[in-house]
Amino acid sequence: MKNIKYLYAFATIAALSFTSCSSDSNDQDTEKPVITITEPVLDEGFTPGTEIHLEGVLTDNVELASYKVEVHSAEDGHTHGKMAGAEAASYFHYEQTFPIEAGLRIKEFHHHIEIPALDASGQPFTDGHYHLGVFCLDKAGNQQQVFLEIYIGADGGDHGHDHKSIN
Repeated sequence: MKNIKYLYAFATIAALSFTSCSSDSNDQDTEKPVITITEPVLDEGFTPGTEIHLEGVLTDNVELASYKVEVHSAEDGHTHGKMAGAEAASYFHYEQTFPIEAGLRIKEFHHHIEIPALDASGQPFTDGHYHLGVFCLDKAGNQQQVFLEIYIGADGGDHGHDHKSIN
């Protein structure tokens, strides 16, 4: 009789353990983080030898993990999957990943991205349109990315078109 009681107690505990484990799949985080870039603005121009002032906010419903900032040429008309081919050496390129402290759901970011006056070979960077991208990864592995187009060139903000404000 004692053995039956122990067997019953063991079976009950095992059943409850399996039941509680299976409910975890319903609690999975599938929501992507949200990225808001407040500076720079779309089509803002920058001159080599100056810096890009980048500011924004990252938010997630559960927990943030890391984010990456990238600036690369937009002159080849690519989309933001995998780029075909390497960028020419005369195009400015910046990429850096930043960890986020554990437990945060909101992270403000502020960076000054230096644009050297000359590339590594001593030549001026190629003037043109560039993509500034922010990628954000949450703790569950959901990723979001936001891009805006900026201009980098010797003429800085005066690059041949009018800037329009969207209200």
